[in-house]
Amino acid sequence: MNQNITHKFVNKCIKAILILTVISAFAGCSGKKAHMRFGGFFGSPTGVKFRDPHNLGEHHFRLSMKEKNGMVYTCKGGFIDIGHVREAADRTAYFKDVTFRNLMAHNTEFSFSVIEPSRYWVKVSYPANWGDISFQQRKKIADDTAIDLGQYFAHTSMIWHEILTWYGFATLKLFPDTISSFSWEDGYSDLLGTILAVDALRDNERTYDNAMTDLISRELEALDAQPANVGRQAAKMIKGKWYTGGLYFMVNMKKHNFDVGLDDGSISPMIVPGICPDAVPKLYPVPDSKLVEQYGFRVKLEIEPRVFEKKQICNSIDLDSNCRIVPNVHFPLIISNLKKTENSE
Repeated sequence: MNQNITHKFVNKCIKAILILTVISAFAGCSGKKAHMRFGGFFGSPTGVKFRDPHNLGEHHFRLSMKEKNGMVYTCKGGFIDIGHVREAADRTAYFKDVTFRNLMAHNTEFSFSVIEPSRYWVKVSYPANWGDISFQQRKKIADDTAIDLGQYFAHTSMIWHEILTWYGFATLKLFPDTISSFSWEDGYSDLLGTILAVDALRDNERTYDNAMTDLISRELEALDAQPANVGRQAAKMIKGKWYTGGLYFMVNMKKHNFDVGLDDGSISPMIVPGICPDAVPKLYPVPDSKLVEQYGFRVKLEIEPRVFEKKQICNSIDLDSNCRIVPNVHFPLIISNLKKTENSE
């Protein structure tokens, strides 16, 4: 065999082994999908559990009894659903893992699913010099890019979850999630989770779980989290104004939060008047897929609905029942229609 050909073959084998090694090392969640957390929505059949913000247990990407999820009221962020924070964070970590592996493999198309039965399809255009830069540079850029895209995909998936549940999707089959769709705490809690996940994924000193445990605690402190009794007081103050009824099918949500950051690039919390009179609400910026263009990437995301409600959702924006949803195009149209529906009731 020609010696040059032999060297090329050996080099390719070494490169392939290096790529597989790096992919394995960076796969912080070992390919496992994020799992659903049960939120503490108002009208829940099990009631709303208000938690001590200083005793929320340890974060775990995998199922664990060490987490203490529920609701916490904060002066600067309103109600925070800890279960939603954790789930959104873990979606970010999972999507980052999937994206990193595909970028390192130089795949121009890939897909994934998460908790709801929908398929996410991604098309990637790579920088012109992607094949020319060093392996270490590609690894670093792929990791940074995957974290940014992981957050964007997670934020998008949480909005899609709210849309699905508005149209009657039932996570637990028997109990539609409609009453909790676009509730006042969900969007803000979800976004917070993705933001904390980005910090945890970029933390080179601690494991993802340990970093998340600490980051949740620190951010709740920054939001001026209140004791559980204050949370219960806040809940009493909004009953009859933001919602009526007491238990699941008897609940009527009079107020929703449709702010998902599509208009001004940030999400504002809904604050209960009178709890913290001098508090200034904290706004969080939403992720943008265009962030990855700094490296020369271009990304297109589509969602293939695989749910019973897909026909109603697609038809609501004049698409056929086999449509694919392009989030940055179709989400504003869908949410605009939902607002009109709420105002007409």
